[in-house]
Amino acid sequence: MTLTTSKLIATAATLTIAAAGTIAASTPSSGASANNEITVTASRATSDFSANNFKATAAAPRAGEPAGYCKQPNPMTTAVNRTMDCYHAPVQVDVKKNGRKVGTAKFTAWHEVHLDLKRVKWSEKITVSKATITGNAKGIITTFHPSCGSGCQVRAGGGLASPFTLNGSAHTGSADHTFTVSRGHPRSSHTRYEFDFKKPGYTSGEVAYVGSTYRCDDEDRQYGAGCVYPTRISVEKDWTKLSDMANMPGIGASERFSAPDSTLVAPAPPFRSPGPPRPKPTRTARKSAAPASRPSRATSGGPLTPTTTAPSPPVTSTRLPRPRRAATLTTRPTDPSSGCR
Repeated sequence: MTLTTSKLIATAATLTIAAAGTIAASTPSSGASANNEITVTASRATSDFSANNFKATAAAPRAGEPAGYCKQPNPMTTAVNRTMDCYHAPVQVDVKKNGRKVGTAKFTAWHEVHLDLKRVKWSEKITVSKATITGNAKGIITTFHPSCGSGCQVRAGGGLASPFTLNGSAHTGSADHTFTVSRGHPRSSHTRYEFDFKKPGYTSGEVAYVGSTYRCDDEDRQYGAGCVYPTRISVEKDWTKLSDMANMPGIGASERFSAPDSTLVAPAPPFRSPGPPRPKPTRTARKSAAPASRPSRATSGGPLTPTTTAPSPPVTSTRLPRPRRAATLTTRPTDPSSGCR
């Protein structure tokens, strides 16, 4: 996932956000001074999902981590591996007065996503942990604004549907997604999460980051329209290995080139007719032997008389075995960007 770290610089009437070349503007809150501002920074968003993150003993919960966060099945299944994601993003909000920091509010946004193989609608659980407040950082009003790309609609739900105050309580809500797809037209997108912060007498600030790319399509005859994370691999009974098909000798070359692989089967021997081999006549024997059916002419110039030959043996119909052909195993190339799940 990609994170946008925002540093907000206040001016007399506007606020410039310096983040990956993006420019935004905001009007200061009522009574805000040109030197009173809110700056927002966020650490890199970290993914907490992995198909092989199981441990013998459960790890101790981190500060602010929701109960049951990112719980995965053991052994891992393909359906979960291709539809689940979870990550967290620490955020720090600094309150500055006349250029001097007078307060700080720190919290972490915890995201848990479950796409649906059979639907193009899903609800993402988001928890804003309780904030650690120091100095004059009380009373910061926070608004959550999710968004996504073309063909996708998302809106905040639950405790994040309306503005809330950063304080000693956690706030849990959702980002409710609806995707529109049609047969033959898969779509990929990601969700952008933006938090806006306001405090009376201070210019407002904001921070935004994006989640993993997902794809929705209507190409699967078994499930119908649904969504997956396209870069995730399929797994078998557990996470320790790829599928048995992927581990077959030569399957990699066959998938890449869709051509016969010499490691799949041994080449077929040359075809030979049944029975003992027939001796080949020598060159001298072929030169000295007279054609059996050619007539001879008498030295006295008389008429031609055919040469007598032994009768040929009767021809019997023998059904010969068909020659073997080398087996060729080919599969359609695996393309994560294609529409099929």
